[in-house]
Amino acid sequence: MKLKQSFYAIVILALFSLLVGCHLNLLRSTEYDETKDSNYYLSQVDTSSGSAKIDWQLLAIRALINENKLSQATKLLSQLPTNLNAEQQKDQWLSQGEIAIRKGQRFNLNQFSIDKLNDSQSYRYYSIKLALDKKAKKINEQAYDYLSLQKFAPEKLKKQILNNTWNFFSKLSPTQLSKISVLENDLTLKGWIDLCYTYQRNSKKASVQRGDSPEELEAKNTNRKNQIKQAILDWAAKYPHHPAQDIIAIITGEQTLAVDNVNAKKVALLLPLNGSSQIFGNTIRQGYIDAAKFYPQEPQQNIIVLDTTSVSMDNLIQQAQEQNVGLIVGPLLKSEVSQIKQLAPTIPVLALNKVDDGTVSSNKMCFFALSPEDEAKDAADHIFSQNKQKPLLIVTQNDLGRRVAQSFAKQWLQISNGSQAYVQYVGSLDTLRDNINHSSGISLTGSPITFNNDDGLTSMTSSGPSTGFDAIYVYASYDELTLIKPMLDMEAGKTIGNGASSIALYSSSKSHVANASNDFYYDMNQTEYSDIPLIINSSERTMAMIPSSIQKDYSLTRLYAMGIDAWRVANRFNQLDSYQSNFLAGMTGKLSTSDQCEVTRALAWQQYTYAASQSSSKQSEN
Repeated sequence: MKLKQSFYAIVILALFSLLVGCHLNLLRSTEYDETKDSNYYLSQVDTSSGSAKIDWQLLAIRALINENKLSQATKLLSQLPTNLNAEQQKDQWLSQGEIAIRKGQRFNLNQFSIDKLNDSQSYRYYSIKLALDKKAKKINEQAYDYLSLQKFAPEKLKKQILNNTWNFFSKLSPTQLSKISVLENDLTLKGWIDLCYTYQRNSKKASVQRGDSPEELEAKNTNRKNQIKQAILDWAAKYPHHPAQDIIAIITGEQTLAVDNVNAKKVALLLPLNGSSQIFGNTIRQGYIDAAKFYPQEPQQNIIVLDTTSVSMDNLIQQAQEQNVGLIVGPLLKSEVSQIKQLAPTIPVLALNKVDDGTVSSNKMCFFALSPEDEAKDAADHIFSQNKQKPLLIVTQNDLGRRVAQSFAKQWLQISNGSQAYVQYVGSLDTLRDNINHSSGISLTGSPITFNNDDGLTSMTSSGPSTGFDAIYVYASYDELTLIKPMLDMEAGKTIGNGASSIALYSSSKSHVANASNDFYYDMNQTEYSDIPLIINSSERTMAMIPSSIQKDYSLTRLYAMGIDAWRVANRFNQLDSYQSNFLAGMTGKLSTSDQCEVTRALAWQQYTYAASQSSSKQSEN
């Protein structure tokens, strides 16, 4: 009898273990891991069957969507069987919505019930709803969408959602804020709105007078920052349990990362020190090594410099491993960054360029670059902060011009709740010279900037050119801008962007050079331009520490500053992660991180001014 009971017990235990094992496998297959790329999930699809295979297909679709591989995701969706269980149907529907949003297509949210959604599904649902409400410019609905996203966001995304929520509310005008419906007991929404009113009342620009000295400008800016800080702290005392408490340091501009608790970190600096790119590599190397002179209070590094033009990338990684390097800084060239990302070394990497291949790095890898696209995004933020409604971009008709235009337009679309940005492409330098010699100006007309649908944004369409712009952003070289500006004035029949004009003019660092002529300052009087803080805000003492050959060439000065900032970021690398705002006031700008630990920059802005006896420039802060 006892033997029989033991036999039954063994059978039942085996069946129980089998059932539990199957259940655990199912749970594992339906959990989405963002560190895995689509290739991983597709490989799981190939080795699975039955319901588990469907689960892996749904996860692969999510990964493909996150990588903007929408055609492949759509194809895989169409291959799903019809006999899905309830949970699989929810994931299928959410993926359909995410694809529709990224393609700029319509999607009916009402066909789906939000009952019995788990937190992950709810987060995806409200992300879709937010995108639809943005497109429809429904400000009230967007406000509540952000509150819902805060509720359901996974822990690692909560800070990002808070930052996004603040960015949304802080860009609204007082009139727009007043139209948001707030329930009497909704202290969270009421707190966000009060925070915006508080910030807007206390963040007005300090008045700048023509004769202000650098010390007077600094004192005015310091007083303004202190006023904002105190007002925000007063708000925080009024709302002690508000979620925005977690980003107070970001709002007041005081959030910084302290250095890692590591002495003499061993770093391999990978740069091109020979060939056509050696001037770039050597300049960044000089800045990286000189950084200790500018910041002697920070921990020093044990730096090993490796030439990327000498041996293959896998050989360089092996050298770094053999020398027990704790961090790789570099490489610089985009093709080399792609290589090191694919090789995925066990050593963490701070790459000095960015790649847009849609894959997620399997090791810790962050990206820091001085990209024109980032500068265009910063220009969109700055121009929007000055209450401009309809910007026109003037860029050259080439690949760089198109990339800059699209980057600006994407950022403008996001911060302006769906408004369009417009572009007019101009010809080469020789074409511009021919046109001005024939008294041919540049008309103030532009076409909407279009996107590739796989970029996740709606493609703009229009029946024809548009006019009525209140801001012009010119991304061009110094020589090009010296022709573009008078051609704009010629066609308009008046001076554009001189303070008296209703149209504000902005230019980029590409046209800001060390040896600009007095005629240039005269033509560009009152035009705002962006550049790195090392060039715009540095004292004579700081500039004297830079090699004279680099001082005379602003393009090299920017690379030198990049080397300095890379050294400081390396000192904080252990704490570096995605979605950290203003974590460092660097020499290339205020540094933040976006998705996949990409370091972005907010530049400094100044205004060209002209006096009969001298050329000068004055600061214009956001």
